[in-house]
Amino acid sequence: MITSLLGLWLTSAVATAPQYTPAMDQSQWRISGDQFQCRMEQDLGAMGTLAFSKEPARAIEMQLTMHAAHLELQDVQGHVVTAGWQPEQLAPAVQFSPTFINAKVARFIEQVPVVMQQLQQGYWLQLILDMPDQEITLTVPNIKSSAALAEFQSCIDALLPLSWALAREFQLFYPVNQRQPSADDAAFLKTLALYIQQDKAVKKVLIDGYTDDMGTSIANRVMSEERADEVASHLIEFGVSKNKLEIRAHGNRYPAGAGNKTQSHNRRVLVRLIRTQS
Repeated sequence: MITSLLGLWLTSAVATAPQYTPAMDQSQWRISGDQFQCRMEQDLGAMGTLAFSKEPARAIEMQLTMHAAHLELQDVQGHVVTAGWQPEQLAPAVQFSPTFINAKVARFIEQVPVVMQQLQQGYWLQLILDMPDQEITLTVPNIKSSAALAEFQSCIDALLPLSWALAREFQLFYPVNQRQPSADDAAFLKTLALYIQQDKAVKKVLIDGYTDDMGTSIANRVMSEERADEVASHLIEFGVSKNKLEIRAHGNRYPAGAGNKTQSHNRRVLVRLIRTQS
């Protein structure tokens, strides 16, 4: 009955304040993902899709996507509600609003971990959709979700430690005459090594050493090679195959900038990951 009423509203676009809840027997969370992204989504029928997603090194987010061509969002306000068969006064006071919104998509980041906790407790979600000519109350059921939530969490636990955007290029900077990476850089190299081992698309790792122009050309070339070698040694120690590594020493060629203020930026090692085309 509710679905048919929605269909009538979608075709006639009568300026009322309808409420919509997807059919209970079709309400379910679907899980998909790999080591780069995890996704849990529910089809909201003619209205759209609600999805939770998580990528490496990024906060979990929730996204509402509208499907109907003439539905355009101006604002969305959401809160947690009890299941249809539970007393409404038991619902916790959890509210959320979008971080980003346009006519078809609303993205939520703040409060999303709390929302996920409430879903685990069996609560439902209710979204108040502010349209140009009316307001719609959309209730999102959360039925038999325990298995789906557990599968989603398992996917999150298997995500890579870094996103490709963070892993693809990394620079280490050095004090004068320093050859060893700093403690913070060494810690990042350990995480990067784990990423390289798990991302099978990474076929080569370029390690380029550079120096400032304070020494002779020969001394600078040796220094840049020693710095690059130390970075390679750390990656190998952390499990990266040496066959993937390509070390290049540039000395004081290709400076990042000129002048005393930029000398510290010239004392660097650049690590770049080369990936096969997908």
